[in-house]
Amino acid sequence: MSDTNPQIEQQLKKLAEIVCQSLDSEQEAGGNESEALLKALLMSGYARQEGVSLQADLESRVKEMCSEPGMHRGGELSGITQRLQSKFDKLARWESRKPEGQDAPKAANFSSATDS
Repeated sequence: MSDTNPQIEQQLKKLAEIVCQSLDSEQEAGGNESEALLKALLMSGYARQEGVSLQADLESRVKEMCSEPGMHRGGELSGITQRLQSKFDKLARWESRKPEGQDAPKAANFSSATDS
């Protein structure tokens, strides 16, 4: 696990809990709650940390948190965490894009654009 702040730790813990529940109940881990947590992780600066992998962090946390399904259903765990990693990567790319076609800011009116 990486050196993170308490916000990121809490968000990763909640995501790991969602993955554990998903492994136990065989429900999809990609609902609104997980998407909100992915966005919160992004806004908390998780993506800017050096050498972090959401998938690896989640897998290690899930194996600690719910070891029975985490160990015996490794393929399913990898699939779930890979989907979450992909969503996170897509969110990170979307957030970092500059809006296309955006022109330079313009003056509100003529008097604000001149010294008059």
